[in-house]
Amino acid sequence: MPATPSLKVVKAFTFQGSIKAYSNRYHFNGGTPADNTHWTTLADAVVAAEKAMHEGGVEITDVWGYAAGSDVPVFHKTYTQFGTGSFASAAGTQGFSAALVRYSTTARTSKNHPIYLFNYYHGVATGGFSDNDHLNAAQKTAIETYAAAWISGFSDGTNTLVRAGPNGATATSRFVDPYLTHRDFPR
Repeated sequence: MPATPSLKVVKAFTFQGSIKAYSNRYHFNGGTPADNTHWTTLADAVVAAEKAMHEGGVEITDVWGYAAGSDVPVFHKTYTQFGTGSFASAAGTQGFSAALVRYSTTARTSKNHPIYLFNYYHGVATGGFSDNDHLNAAQKTAIETYAAAWISGFSDGTNTLVRAGPNGATATSRFVDPYLTHRDFPR
């Protein structure tokens, strides 16, 4: 499968007394945005959808665009977009805690294992359960909505771009883990 273009969305939140940035990279099928205007349309649509799954303590700070097979950005836009999600009975979690989204694809490895795509999101909440191991139910729903939007695709004004892997495996479904997981940050 051919390499795919991608978008990297950078977020920041308070972690151990200072601001910590992390990012999610989304490879996509459906074409490459033709110019800066198309990249901006795509980035604005992704940020508008993603902000709803974060509470106000998470800020989207930058979006970078990459051509297929390259780690040299061809697009950049700075944002100061704080999360707009409000999740009933939510309690914040430690910074290492994360929500996990797993996308299924129809692609298989050379050993016939399924290929999955993953994203982790920090600054998540718990609450509404008798334990603190669960992702807040309302935030889980917001994350599911965002993940589903990647499967149906975002427009760059010309093309509809759908979630894929770096080698072109297109996402066909998504699963948001109901339990919090973690992803360590380097110290």
